[in-house]
Amino acid sequence: MIPFLQKINALIRQYDLLPKLLSILLAVILWANLQNSQIDEISYSIYPDIVNLPKELIIVEDIPKINFTIRGKKEYVKSINISNIKLYIDMSKPVVGKRHEYKVQAKGKETFNKVEYIIDKEKIELSVHKIKYKIVPVEPIIIGQLSDQFKRGIIGVDPDYVKISGADVIVDTIKNIKTDPLNVENEKQTVQVLVHCNTKEFPKISVFPDTVKLSIPIVPVSSLYQLHIPIEIRNKRADANYMMKNKKIILYIKKSNVNIEINETMFTAYINGDINTISNETVNVPVLLEKKIKLPFDIYSYEPTDTDVTITYTEH
Repeated sequence: MIPFLQKINALIRQYDLLPKLLSILLAVILWANLQNSQIDEISYSIYPDIVNLPKELIIVEDIPKINFTIRGKKEYVKSINISNIKLYIDMSKPVVGKRHEYKVQAKGKETFNKVEYIIDKEKIELSVHKIKYKIVPVEPIIIGQLSDQFKRGIIGVDPDYVKISGADVIVDTIKNIKTDPLNVENEKQTVQVLVHCNTKEFPKISVFPDTVKLSIPIVPVSSLYQLHIPIEIRNKRADANYMMKNKKIILYIKKSNVNIEINETMFTAYINGDINTISNETVNVPVLLEKKIKLPFDIYSYEPTDTDVTITYTEH
């Protein structure tokens, strides 16, 4: 090792390399210092935290990402840990029931003592509303057709009502919660399955329970009695004329459940004629079915379950 160093020393003296080496070393030091003293910037997109929002309130909108830029000497910018960068919106004084601007702030400002930080959006508009709870029915969504030899019965839903919660302005508009579509294409026997409640239309709404059990009876048509029941109009308006698309329903009853003679007079199908509409407007209304007397069996199904009605008014 010593002979090697002696050779190096001899070469430096022979060719007068010392000043050159010192110049190179100085240049490297100056370059490193220059690099560290250069101004640099880094930008991040960060979701701001929501703090101090009263538990009985909820924000309607999705909180957007905010662009956050750090600018300063490169050595300081590089030393900042991104996990320490936090933005927040203080909701301790919310304006309830309407859109309002709220300030976006940075947490831990001591982190940025030696650099400059820029918040791209210093304020964002948010809508704060009271949380409301409501019990609503579940509407099963069934798709797919059975073959002509089979008939679907009245669908059972368990539970048939669910509890929803969310912003009052949204909850007030919801009349029911639909299930995810269930395909019964070409099924030949009763289907029982768990399905999720579909909240895609209302992403800010919570549903409990969020899963229900559907029971879809499916039996051969040959195992059913069929009765044709006229559709009546109850609560008719005196100044209105009604034109229904469907005049009758077809009622299906399982033969295995019937031990008496049955006929059309045992049942009543009807619509509610108390409809608020303009003249010549066509509306879709549900068809309801009742037993006129107490019968020892259940109705399997009937169709249609709704009908279009066109109403015209008599001029006085």
